[in-house]
Amino acid sequence: MSDSQPVRAPMSTGKRAAWAALWLALAIPAFYQVGLLATAIYGRLTYPFDLEWMEGGMLDHALRIQQGAGIYVPPSIDFIPYLYTPLYPSLLALLGNAVGLSYTLGRAISVLALVGIAAVAVASISGARFEHARRAPALAGAALAMGLFAAIYPFVEGWMDLVRADTLFLFIATAGVAACARWAAIGDGRQAHVRVGVAAAILVLAFFTKQTGIFYVALGGGVVLVTAWRRTFVFVGVAGVLGLGLTGLLNWISDGWFWIYVSKIHRAHDFSWDRFEQSFGKILWHFPAMTIVVAVTLVVVVAAWARAKRLPPQARPFVLWTAAYAVSTVVGAVGWGTEWAFWNAYMPAFLHGALAAGAALPALAASARVLVPEGADGRDAWRERAAVIAPVLAALALGVTLLRAGWDPAKFVPNDGDVEAGNKLIADIRAIDGEVWVPSHPWYAVLAGKAPHVHRMGIKDVTDREPKPVRGLESALRDHAFAAIVFDAPDLTVEQQPELVGVRELIKQTYRVEVKLETDEQPRSFTGARVRPDAIWVPAVPATPPPGARALFDFEQPTWEGWTRSGGAWGRGPVNEVVGAVIAGATGKRFASSAAGDAASAPDAPGATGRVSSPPFVVHGARITMKLGGAVDPKLRVELHAVATDGEAPAPPAPLRTASVPLPGGPLLHSVAWDVHDLDGQTVQLVLVDDSESKGGYLVVDDVWMWDR
Repeated sequence: MSDSQPVRAPMSTGKRAAWAALWLALAIPAFYQVGLLATAIYGRLTYPFDLEWMEGGMLDHALRIQQGAGIYVPPSIDFIPYLYTPLYPSLLALLGNAVGLSYTLGRAISVLALVGIAAVAVASISGARFEHARRAPALAGAALAMGLFAAIYPFVEGWMDLVRADTLFLFIATAGVAACARWAAIGDGRQAHVRVGVAAAILVLAFFTKQTGIFYVALGGGVVLVTAWRRTFVFVGVAGVLGLGLTGLLNWISDGWFWIYVSKIHRAHDFSWDRFEQSFGKILWHFPAMTIVVAVTLVVVVAAWARAKRLPPQARPFVLWTAAYAVSTVVGAVGWGTEWAFWNAYMPAFLHGALAAGAALPALAASARVLVPEGADGRDAWRERAAVIAPVLAALALGVTLLRAGWDPAKFVPNDGDVEAGNKLIADIRAIDGEVWVPSHPWYAVLAGKAPHVHRMGIKDVTDREPKPVRGLESALRDHAFAAIVFDAPDLTVEQQPELVGVRELIKQTYRVEVKLETDEQPRSFTGARVRPDAIWVPAVPATPPPGARALFDFEQPTWEGWTRSGGAWGRGPVNEVVGAVIAGATGKRFASSAAGDAASAPDAPGATGRVSSPPFVVHGARITMKLGGAVDPKLRVELHAVATDGEAPAPPAPLRTASVPLPGGPLLHSVAWDVHDLDGQTVQLVLVDDSESKGGYLVVDDVWMWDR
């Protein structure tokens, strides 16, 4: 039996049109899914801010490469690289030299990689070398494969079109595996060896895009070994020389830091065997029809191979991508089992599973012709019917899956409000006089015309398992090298962000929240960790009153020395934080808070109450101002009391002035003023009052100033 199909009588024009219409109809669900994907990409491509919180850091990598600063350098406050190999940021830097670095450029690389994946799918599944007498099932299979891959976009939360290496890696690895299968099987002499060497080089590039490319180098070597074993030596030689040579060169240039980042620190991450085992179910049964089609087709192909003693040529792509599916499923399980992994770990498995399912259609058609024997009495007709029915049933199963997997692209697409929020934030950063650190979004500093600094992910990587000093980090905080730091809401949460645990207390001692960003100043992320800028922190130095004002109380002392305290609400002295709230607008290192007593009490106990009274002072001015925050409650207030002096009658108990937290209350401090011109010359004292037993009711006071006017 020859590798090519037997010659058949050509179909009539009408039958050919009906045949094409059938397979076009079966492929419509794939076009539906690809259309959804295209809609999402179109809406996201030019978004000028982070779709995913590490995108800006990748642009920073490319910027350093452009500047010749290198990316595999000792950890510092200026830069720490992500734990990836360098091809993607290097390509981004190269193209950025021509058109400028931007989010759009980085995403365009990923989108072009998607187009490349589609081209590989069509070429592999319906390639001319298989001499399909009827190519429609193969073309429909390629379309359904891309539809299946598009349909996992919401599951991986939109990871395909980011300023990240994942999609480029998928393209290079998939193209390299396909090249190994094709080029190892054709030609003779030197040219054949050259082609195998080129395929090896492509897969080496996959490794230098993401380290998991090493699995596909091994897969490519296995494909060459099975296809043309004598060419395996060329493959291994080229892969070894290029892979080891470039690794050695990068390690030498970086004084060993390349290998520290991409291997040693990477391997120090925790591994969860539970997550590893769960991954097989998450991958194989996300689209049950896809896996079932692959499994059934594998049985049919093996039966056809056993009967004919050779593999039908139309089944070769199916066998290739089924092998890749198996490898990628293990790769996905390993990736998901690794600490800090996200759903993008499963992308190779879903892609290669989709390619295997798409390639199943022509494989089923060819295998059915082998399994149904030739004979008289219409048996040839039954063989042709089987060759149609089998792939049609598979296509229907995949098509129904795609129709049921519909999703809403709008969920992943920023709107005009998101763009406006980003523009406002960049304007806020630009208006700050001095350097600004944006730990979760370093490219925002660049957009504001300032220098970028280390990404928070980098700090996590080098301080988590095998701690390495981050040069300049502590001194930058102690010396207030940054005029401001823009933190996301979870950046200082100990439980979730261990990378900042070591410097968390230092940050709280040296910086203070100045502004809680409004929602319309918080550009959202749409993929991966849902983080957004939350607050602007400034150096924690006592505020300097302007001319005509003087500070009465700045609450910078650690105890209530000189004050009179009753009850436990106000703790042992001013504090630097309120548990469960981020206080914005205070200055210096400390402020007065009646939540200090609540924090020391039992979780289910009522809120502590109490008062603290200041030392007496004489009113010399027209106005007293203070900053107040907390709950809007008349039981939480600041009072001004008259103080009796020697020879005078006792001061009346009623306060001269009272102030409570203005609406809307909350952790943002608001300025409150008393007109005290009629009290000039009187001796008074400030009394901070918390008579509320509510556990969540607290008062915050800071910066009590006397004004001449």
